[in-house]
Amino acid sequence: MSRLLHVPFTAHDREFDDIGPELMAAVEKVFRSGQVMNGESVPRLERSLADLSGRAHARVVNSGTDAVHFALVAAGVGPGDEVLVGDISFVATLHAIVRTGATPVFVDIDDDGAVDLDLAAEAVGPRTKALVVVQLYGRMAAPGPAEEFARQHGLVLVEDAAQSLGAEVSGRRSGTVGAASSHSFDAMKVIPAPGTGGVVLTDDPAVAESVEQLRRWGFSREGTVVRLGHNSQMSSLTAAVLEVKLAQEERWLKQRRATAAIYSAAFADSPCLLPEHGGFRENIFHKYVLRTPRRDAVAAALREAGVETLVHYPYALHELPFVAQHPHRVVGRGRAKRLAAEVVSLPIHPYLTDEEIDHVVTTARAALAADGR
Repeated sequence: MSRLLHVPFTAHDREFDDIGPELMAAVEKVFRSGQVMNGESVPRLERSLADLSGRAHARVVNSGTDAVHFALVAAGVGPGDEVLVGDISFVATLHAIVRTGATPVFVDIDDDGAVDLDLAAEAVGPRTKALVVVQLYGRMAAPGPAEEFARQHGLVLVEDAAQSLGAEVSGRRSGTVGAASSHSFDAMKVIPAPGTGGVVLTDDPAVAESVEQLRRWGFSREGTVVRLGHNSQMSSLTAAVLEVKLAQEERWLKQRRATAAIYSAAFADSPCLLPEHGGFRENIFHKYVLRTPRRDAVAAALREAGVETLVHYPYALHELPFVAQHPHRVVGRGRAKRLAAEVVSLPIHPYLTDEEIDHVVTTARAALAADGR
């Protein structure tokens, strides 16, 4: 009897096999410095992230959730305001908005998975303060329309780029949109921290200073507590590990794109929609997301064959049970709910073997063909 090939969705163990000595050397250096908090690796990482995006300022924090929350608060969003947000994202985007005390306004998505700006225009009211744009799955929506929308309506624009570090549209990188942007270093991201982490990127020194205060208990640079703050500092250890991994970004991206190219060629004649790449849009393939009306059957077939899959995401944000406990509005056409019912993410980490990729392709093609009968 042949063995069942197991294809993992992530491979942190394989990553460690690859760059473990570099990671351990960076960790040892931090421990020997005696500065496990506020050590030299933190500002170094911030400079690298600012340079990567082209932003003037970067402030690392404890999570991507905090990064979005701090970006909103630093931009002046608070109780009594409304924040427009697309109805598909990870729940952290919603948590970040609700934590400000503002009211989320869930706006349906367009055919590209981005917030539908025509519907958003209908949703703008006298209390609307901000628009959050979410870059899903490793690709980036064209920034121009959202920026113009924010200008026309006098809104603060914040970019949740947790999933799209390194993505581009027509030469614009994710992390450059609006008053402030955020990336995440959660364990599922393309540059994963040993745990979690995030960064706020901005060109506005006042926003950067506000985030500095928010992440350190509200302390000003003069040592006075000037506001209600949080303890959301990134440790020197985490920053040192992320420095090592950030140096691997280009190599890992090439491998993910190579795997995505194999997938897309294999599924080109299958009854499903595939992620876009090429032309003006540079996809980093944080996720490789297939869209099929019989998603559950395809996911089950892959699971039975030993292929791990996930769903990003199985809900429209406004459907989450806790939302009913908070003020909110919904402006929808049902597209977000349809997307949530049809997407499935395949393994695409940079440590997949040729055998594993072939197994994913063979199994998924058979499952999709069965769907089409």
